[in-house]
Formats: sequence, C-alpha cells, structure tokens
Amino acid sequence: MIVVAGEQVVDLVPAGAGLLRAALGGGPANTAIAAARLGAPVAMAARVGRDSFGSAFRQRLTSSGVDTQYLVATSQPSALALATVGDDGEALYDFWLAGAADFGWRERELPELPDGSTIHIGSLAAFLPPGADTLERWALRHRDRCTITFDPNVRGVALARPDSLVRLERLVELAHLVRASEGDLTHAYPHVPPMETARRWLAAGPRLLVLTHGDAGAVALTATEEVTVAAPAISMIDSIGAGDTAMGALLAWLHTAGRLGDQLGRELAPETLRLMLRHMCDAAALTCTRPGADPPTLDELRAFQLV
Repeated sequence: MIVVAGEQVVDLVPAGAGLLRAALGGGPANTAIAAARLGAPVAMAARVGRDSFGSAFRQRLTSSGVDTQYLVATSQPSALALATVGDDGEALYDFWLAGAADFGWRERELPELPDGSTIHIGSLAAFLPPGADTLERWALRHRDRCTITFDPNVRGVALARPDSLVRLERLVELAHLVRASEGDLTHAYPHVPPMETARRWLAAGPRLLVLTHGDAGAVALTATEEVTVAAPAISMIDSIGAGDTAMGALLAWLHTAGRLGDQLGRELAPETLRLMLRHMCDAAALTCTRPGADPPTLDELRAFQLV
C-alpha cells in the first residue's frame, strides 16, 4: 500500500463577485486522492481538525477510495489557505496555519508499516515543526524496507524558516523518488538553473527524479537516462491541484507497472519513462481543465487520452 502523510487544507477559492468558496484540498491529500482514483491502493496518514471540515475531509478521502485507518482525530482546527488565481490560471496561496491539527504529529500517532510499503511525504507537513521532525524520523526508520517518495511542493511559508533548505536537502537524500516542479527549484534556489539542481539532487540519493515544467511538460532523470515529454494542449481553468495530481499519477503508474520498491529507477528504458511521463502529464492537464483540486479517475483519463 501507498501511505501518504501530510496536511489537508481548506482552500478559499474565488467564486465571482468578490465571493469565496471553501474547497477541500491540501497537497498530500490531493496526491492521495489522485493516486487512488487512478487505481492505486492508498491510505492517508493525517491529523484531522475538530471542526466541521474535519468530517468533510474524511468523507472526501473515503469517497475517492482512500483508506482512512491512519487518520488521527484531534482537538485542533483545520488549516486554511486563500487561493488567488491569476489571468494565466496559476494559483497563489496565503496560509492560516497557526495551531492547525496537521502539523502536530507525535511519534505514537504514526503507524509502523509492513515491508514493501511506500511512504509519501511532502508539502507543508514535511517542513513545519514540530510535526515535520516526527515525519522525517518516521520515514527514515522505514527507509531500508520501504520506498520513500517526496514532493517538496515548496511554499513561501515553509522556506521562511531558517532551516528549510537544510531540511529540503535531507529529505531529498532520504527519498528514493522525488517529484518537483520547476517553480519549486526556482523558489528554493533562485540563482541556479532548475535542471542543474535536479541533476545534483539525483546524485544525492534518489533512484528516480521527475521535474515538471507546467504547460511545457516534464523530464525524468535516472542514473543513465534523461527523457522529456511535452504537455498536452488544453483550455486551462486553473492550476489548483495540478502538481499534486502529477505526483499521484506518478505513484499510481509506478504501482501498476510494478516499479515501486527495488525496481524503482532500475532498467527503465527511455520509452518506458516516456509512457510514465505522458500518463502523469495527461492527468495533471486534465485537472487544469476543471476548477479546484479535482483529480481525474482512470476512466476519465483514458477518455481524455483518446480525444
């Protein structure tokens, strides 16, 4: 099973006439839902707020086929984010996170997983203490017998911390698979070309690194290959959840192909990497054609690919 650990966030998104609409999101939760809708066995490890959003988050996961056995009920509130969508469809976020349930992990709250499991970490929960320290130790404890995947999903609120880049580098070294966007690497290292950072990260430990370039496509890097694909042309509504969908689609494809675990990154021929990237880019593109973080199902993705 793939266990995704991280936050769930209430996105306040524009609804016209100056109004806002509450939409359920959060990078890791979106990733879990995307992977489950695309056919992978997925569980979510998250701390759930005491408010009405907490029960709504649980229902959102369940309705998409995500196992909720690792959800932890708390007395704390849910996290909030104000999403602003530009004329180009790109989304920016302003977060309200003080005291939120998502970032207070304790050691006893995280499960011990069987050998061969996949642990996915990333986004705000991987950076904001005290929970980030607990998540990192949990992943490190499982590293020798499970696959660790990481999507930094870099946000300004995380990079503002003085130890953020040190933690980022540690998590890259810890992971067997890293998916990052060009924007992530530009935010973290504004004076370094993203591909230069991607190649350096790959040399630090991951077996497979995928760098996404939005509407310009994506590139997969292994020890022996660098393969690029273009993104499909679409009519974009917004980019909310696109990167999370890309990560979920990547996990689902690797699971279906039997490439998680010891096979990750090994003997992946260029054409196999192209198939993987096309699957990922198509899923992310389809998410951009509808409002909010609404990853496609496998049937929807197949229909999109036939058009």
